[in-house]
Parts: sequence; structure tokens; C-alpha cells
Amino acid sequence: MTSAWLRKTLFKLTNVEKIQRDINRNLNYMDLDYINNPIPQMPQSDFFKDGDIAVTKNNRFSYVPAHTHNFVELNYMYSGECTQYINGEKVTLTQNNLIMMDRDIVQQIEYTDVDDILVNILIKDDSIINQLFDYIPVSSNDITQFLYNAAKINTLHNNFILFDLNNHDIALNIIENLIIKGLIQSSQRNTSMKLFLSSLIIELSQSIEQEYINFADTSDDRLLPILQYIDKNFSKISLKDVSAKFGYNTNYLGNKIKQTTGHTFKELVDQRRISAAQNLMIKTNCTLFDICDVVGYQNTSSLFRLFEKYLHTTPSAYKKKVSARPNKQRK
Repeated sequence: MTSAWLRKTLFKLTNVEKIQRDINRNLNYMDLDYINNPIPQMPQSDFFKDGDIAVTKNNRFSYVPAHTHNFVELNYMYSGECTQYINGEKVTLTQNNLIMMDRDIVQQIEYTDVDDILVNILIKDDSIINQLFDYIPVSSNDITQFLYNAAKINTLHNNFILFDLNNHDIALNIIENLIIKGLIQSSQRNTSMKLFLSSLIIELSQSIEQEYINFADTSDDRLLPILQYIDKNFSKISLKDVSAKFGYNTNYLGNKIKQTTGHTFKELVDQRRISAAQNLMIKTNCTLFDICDVVGYQNTSSLFRLFEKYLHTTPSAYKKKVSARPNKQRK
């Protein structure tokens, strides 16, 4: 049963939402440096002041620029819908959909309007994930595989799973109670949240959308530093350079990257470039020439081709889109 208190709380405008609605753009309330780090990592300290599991609401009336985080995140679509890009892959969430994302995911969220309530459930680190296994029966399924991988430190973290909780009343009741517990201050709050989260994980195994399971092959941890190097240096590297740096044959490394991540080296670099370029357009006053310089292009023609390929638009059209308030039709 839907809680009237929860609905009222989630639809209430936050201070950030009020400002974003009035200024018609994303508010950089965390003071992130998009010039020197165009795909920033969310500061963990901002979220876990009250415990190791945090519940927050995505601030509406704006786009959420591309970012990474070093904690596991669950996004629950309480109301409305939203479109996200997870490592460059488009995922649309509708009411009662839930997406579970591993650490180091590059995530961005398109504009959300007044009816689009997205709730974030954040899990701080591997020690908390390991504690959850105290309550979860030992079994081999996609969710336990996800959690075991998320709890490992030196491994590739780019997995995500999409769940449809419609017609799963028990899971819906659990997640609603988990959100309520996370939004209020009460005794034994952290213990209760771990129990609710563990119960939710048990129920989720029955509601996976099979077409949206994304697991990387983590059997070879030697590739991790290479992928981390690509993420940090995407604007100034080639496959030949990376192969030479890490002592691999170029063809072998290219095939290994494709096998492990499901993407070619060029696709990985392009995903970082398009995310960085979008952020610079949303969050800065950089010119197209400045953006080309940051993402590693020598001319704007390459940037135009990138936008046409991945966003099916031009940089100028995209800039106009994110600078204008969408006129969404509501029922």
C-alpha cells in the first residue's frame, strides 16, 4: 500500500529543485570542477553522513550530467519515467522499475519533470555488501553474482541489472519501507535498512528484465588497470599507445577489451568523449573549440560526427535542447 506520507515527502520541492526550476538549468550544488574533470566522481562524503546505506531523491527540473561514483547505487522510479545512459547505453525507467548499478559506472540522466520521482538507494562500500550476505541465502544467480563482484576491490565494476517490480507487491512494499526508513531519523535505522535491503535482494531475483542484464567478464583482473587508464586518459590515447604501455600485442589487447567489456577500444573512448562533451555543454560556457581540445579532437568536424553517431543530433542542437525547458505532455 502506498504511503501518503512518502508520496507527500517525495513530491515536495527541495531547495535545489526550486532553484533548478527557476534558473532552468542544472545547479552545481556540489561545486564540481567540470573543466579539469569533465566526468567527475560524486563525493562519497556528501551521502553517508547518517549511515552506510543512504536514500536520496534525484532533483527534478534538470538533466543530471555524466558522473561516476565509488559506491553501489539502486535507482527506483517511484513515479513517472526517466531516460538514463549507463556506460553509454540508453535505459528508460518507468514507474516501479529499479536499476542496480555497480561502482565506476558512468551514469547520466535526462531531464526529469514534476511527476518524475526517482529515488536513489546508495550502498557505501564492500564491507556493507558482505554484511548483506549474512541475511541472504547462498545461491548462484545474477544478483548474487552482481553483489560478489561489487564486493571485490580490484576488479572491473561496470555491471548493471534492470528490474520490473510491477506485479511484485512484496518487493514494492519492501522498497517503500526501505525508502521511508532512509528518509527519517529513528533508532536502529541502519540495522533496519540492512534487513530491508537484504529482503529486497531476495525478492528481486524474481523480477529481472532479462534483456537488461549487463555483466562484464571479470575472470582476468589484469585488464582492470588498462581500463582505468583508458577512462582517465581517453582524450589523448590510441590502442597502439595503450598496448605499448602495458606490453601487449595491439590486436590481442583490442580483442581482449571487446571480449571483456562488450565494446571495442574506440567505442570505450567515444563513450567517454561524448559524455565529457555533453557535460561541458551543460555545465560550462566552453566553445566548441574548447570542448574539442578537452576531449581530444583537433577540429569540430570530429565532434559533429561523434554527436551524429551517438545522439543523432548536432552539438549546437544538443546545446539548444539542454538550455530549454522541455514541454512534456502529462496525462
